[in-house]
Amino acid sequence: MNRQYAAPVPPVSIWFALAALALSPASGSPQSQTEQPQFDAASVKVNESADRPSTRYDPVRIDLRKASIKHLIRRAWPLPDYQIVWPAWVDAQRGARGYDVSVTFPRDSSPERLNLMFQDLLATRFGLVTHWESRELKAFEVRVSGQGSKLQEAKNPAPPTDFPKYVTRTESDLWHFSSQLGGAPSGLTVAGVLEAIDATHILDGPLVDATGIQGNYDIELTAPADVPEKRPAASDLLKALEKQLGLKVTPKTLSLRMLVIDRLERIPTEN
Repeated sequence: MNRQYAAPVPPVSIWFALAALALSPASGSPQSQTEQPQFDAASVKVNESADRPSTRYDPVRIDLRKASIKHLIRRAWPLPDYQIVWPAWVDAQRGARGYDVSVTFPRDSSPERLNLMFQDLLATRFGLVTHWESRELKAFEVRVSGQGSKLQEAKNPAPPTDFPKYVTRTESDLWHFSSQLGGAPSGLTVAGVLEAIDATHILDGPLVDATGIQGNYDIELTAPADVPEKRPAASDLLKALEKQLGLKVTPKTLSLRMLVIDRLERIPTEN
């Protein structure tokens, strides 16, 4: 049985991502402390242990354990992975090095303000420098099929988390994708489903959510598994998405505004 879990990163739909761009700074240099809201206190330490990533919240504090650099950047800019141009080393260090981050902030800070605080943290501690540019991207646009959505609302929806929780397994000649994790609360947004499927690397481009569907859904998806890869062919996966979930996928070349990372240090400055 093969199990695969999504990388700890927060899922968003493309429409939410594009709307968020209007709130994002376009400057190619770190923002000064006077321009950006800051955390009341912040601690950042390198973690090269074998620990699994974890997150703890309360109304005035966030504690991240072995968070990936992608996780931190996508807390600062709520964009899908494919809309960020990453340095080559980011994927190379995945799983080997993470960061323990503890931050405190005023009660009732809005999600948008927390994004700006993480932008400031990354600029001051990791020397992050970015700019925006338009690029064409070969992708798969996802819309509701002509027969309508077949998504089933989550019966026991999980509270919001930083990453889509799911499991994949292959038994005999059948690949199975599920949002159900035992008896735990579950469910995925459409954006979360698509991001989780992107993480399987079955397709040669990202799935871009253009459905406009909100809410959380219990997902059960199956497709014939190729041997010896033990996963479906791209064509079989796309057929399963339309037949079983009512999501029609169309290959397209899209012009997207991309966040380009110009500079990012591997080791943060000391606390």
